[in-house]
Amino acid sequence: MGRIRFKVALWLVLVSVPSVGLRAQLGPMEILPEWGQAGWSNPAILHPSGSHLLIGGLSGFQLEVDHSGPRYIDFIGQDGAVDPMALLESMDPFETLGLRSEVPLFSLGFREKERFEFRLRSRVVAEQQFSYDRDLFDVAWRGNGHPDNIGRPISFSEFGFNAQAYLDHGLSVGAMAKEDKLWLGWGIHLLNGVAAFGLEDFDAVWTTDTLDYSWDLSGQATLNSAGLDLDSLLAGVEVALPGDGGVPETIGAGVAFDYGFRWRLTPKVELEGAVEGRGGLRWLESLSGKQLDPSNFVLEGIDLVEEYNGLDSVSLDSVPNLFEDWQAGMQDSLSGAFSVQSTPGVAAAFDTRIRETWRFGIRFRPHESLEVSALAYRQFSFGRVREGGLFGLTYRLRGNVTVHAQAQYHQGGWLWGGGLSLRGGPIRLSISSRHVPGFLLPLESRHMQGQAGLSFDMGYAKDKKRRRKNDLGTGKGMWH
Repeated sequence: MGRIRFKVALWLVLVSVPSVGLRAQLGPMEILPEWGQAGWSNPAILHPSGSHLLIGGLSGFQLEVDHSGPRYIDFIGQDGAVDPMALLESMDPFETLGLRSEVPLFSLGFREKERFEFRLRSRVVAEQQFSYDRDLFDVAWRGNGHPDNIGRPISFSEFGFNAQAYLDHGLSVGAMAKEDKLWLGWGIHLLNGVAAFGLEDFDAVWTTDTLDYSWDLSGQATLNSAGLDLDSLLAGVEVALPGDGGVPETIGAGVAFDYGFRWRLTPKVELEGAVEGRGGLRWLESLSGKQLDPSNFVLEGIDLVEEYNGLDSVSLDSVPNLFEDWQAGMQDSLSGAFSVQSTPGVAAAFDTRIRETWRFGIRFRPHESLEVSALAYRQFSFGRVREGGLFGLTYRLRGNVTVHAQAQYHQGGWLWGGGLSLRGGPIRLSISSRHVPGFLLPLESRHMQGQAGLSFDMGYAKDKKRRRKNDLGTGKGMWH
């Protein structure tokens, strides 16, 4: 049984970690064309090179970790002591922990100056989201008998766990719709699902009576999975995991779309907007489902006064047996009230959405090499909504060096990011992070994201006038 649980835990890690936001964040990859990915966030953005090619995971592996809850330094002192009350005070009613990773298989694009660009891409995406209630930690620390908790319905309804992994094969185009004024873009993603796991319709409420201290428990839940047999897991037998011993099969399919525009108001000012990833997957094979029907259970406890008065006729040696019988009866009643049932009949196909991002912004170029940008965005992931804003400053040197710095407002705090893109001949190296302190000071940060990529670029962002080999030219001191 321990080996099975270890393998299941390993599968959940593979779905989440090699894959990580909750995650309403944008960075250099999504807003700057030099990184080779901006055309997928907004199809109307064209790459600066005539063509570009990215191959394998090293061409743009991306990892994200995003936690909305307290930071390490919020509740742990310099001496290492944990302050539980500081932890509770720094938490919202519910918090989320998001993990996501993207590994590109390949990406390529061809551009016809400023008029048209065609792109193809395949990548592996894995994402996971865990959400939890503050009341869970409150009860664990102060107990259900605390004056702030007793008599109050304590809800754990925000608790949840969702994960999915899929292959994303995309086609995208961007084109000039009005001469040097308006560019429009469109993209489609063909999605092949590998695995999914989701807790839906979860509801749990715990109330402790103020008079007799009895417990009233009520709840319901639905659990769906694709690629993981829940019956085998609960029965304690060998569990076959996705890709166990080989390449995982495709057990889900779906489609998603991207839309975008760029509108040049003046030679120095542009507006832009986009919708990325509007769509999802339907999981069709290797399905398993469990459900807990709405139930209620009342725990009366033991009348210690009555038992104490009857001790004259009861041996003290039998008191432990009394508590054991009460505990066994309580467990049987609880199991009967909250019995997990398999979904009737054949498990039905279920749907999941992929991460969807809406954005709108403005770009201002006071100088040919300098760009100032401002963006507002909203992201949807596993039923959660996150919003934010970004201010960026970008410096470009001859199309070979791009330096970017940004400040991003996200989940009530500021993220400080940046990136560097270097091109030498046909090779471009790029690195970026949406929150640099997340790597430098991980214990003091709730967010961590990084990217490193290597690509092959052909052509120049701008045509250069080259002197012909035998062109003598004319001018002062020359005859003609």
